Amino acid sequence: MQNSKRPKFLLIGGFASSLINFRGPLLKRLTLDFEVYAAAPFIDNDTRLQIEQIGVTCISTEFERTGLNPVNDLKAFTKFRKQVKTIKPDFVLAYTIKPVVFGLKAARFKGVKRYALITGKGSGFDENTLKSKAISKVVKGLYRDALKSVDGVVFQNKEDQSFFLENELVKNNIGSIVIEGTGVDMNHYRLHSEPTVSRKLKFLFIARLIREKGIPELVEASRMLRRNGYDFEVQLLGWIDPNPGGISQEELNELHESGIVNYLGTTEDVRPFIEASDVFVLPSYYNEGLPRTIQEAMAMKKPIITTDHPGCKETVIQGENGFLIPIKDASALSETMEYFINNPQRVLEMGQKSHEIAKEKFDVNKINERLLKFMKLNDV
Repeated sequence: MQNSKRPKFLLIGGFASSLINFRGPLLKRLTLDFEVYAAAPFIDNDTRLQIEQIGVTCISTEFERTGLNPVNDLKAFTKFRKQVKTIKPDFVLAYTIKPVVFGLKAARFKGVKRYALITGKGSGFDENTLKSKAISKVVKGLYRDALKSVDGVVFQNKEDQSFFLENELVKNNIGSIVIEGTGVDMNHYRLHSEPTVSRKLKFLFIARLIREKGIPELVEASRMLRRNGYDFEVQLLGWIDPNPGGISQEELNELHESGIVNYLGTTEDVRPFIEASDVFVLPSYYNEGLPRTIQEAMAMKKPIITTDHPGCKETVIQGENGFLIPIKDASALSETMEYFINNPQRVLEMGQKSHEIAKEKFDVNKINERLLKFMKLNDV
């Protein structure tokens, strides 16, 4: 089939690096059957080059990743709608809040099949204060409007699907499905040698540095264990986030200098850090979809400590490849970390089970084919 006659597919993301880091395999798969376009805010030259090397055309948008500024969002929306009209896509898939809310609306043209991928509710649905309740009401209204005429919605966990249906953010007549996780390239996330256990056990946390990811509880658990005389290391890997719940650089420096945690900075490649660690820990109570970092750690044969919280709990079979703990429970976290310190042989046994689960459940090729099947694109 000639490229000029191929249907056009537009993928809309919330930040540029995610197009490669999270959706690279999907973009490569789509190029087999489509003329593919990828849109995200303020795409840098390096990301653009990587995307274009796999045969995808970049579209740089001007949506700010966080916050709702009506003036800026309207300007970005108007510009993006013109860009979409020029592309004339046949299929559109958007993920994360602004691409779903504004991107799909900008692509609301006759004959365009539009799909939303809900990668977690995020902080927009928190209702802890009067301000957050007001924001949540606005976000619900935006979702309700954006999703009222889409052709399908994909969720990453059942709780999010139920929430959107119960709050009528998605109409019952619109098809929806749960596909757990973004998926990982099992060949890319492979170990260079068989895992061993460090003399001083290393617990690795990878995420945006916001409190809701469980950082305060991880810090307190580390303090508890140190008071009890244990020798171990808690590693933090991730970037400082402007989110209201973000950990400041000053706080981070203080924690690092105290020895309670070892801040490793940020990286474009998490694999060496995962391989050098022993146990992956993410005590999150954020509104997760299904954390990609847990899937990566599982692929690389690491046992998991995470919470019995939507999005996180789908990754662990209790006592087999790790442990689920209650949210905001530093004592339970310290006890679970202590278990691994005292039973290092379980690190390897549970890590192997993580790999088996990842291969069966989170292989990106299986995830992508399920996604395409739902969108009825396998036979396009």
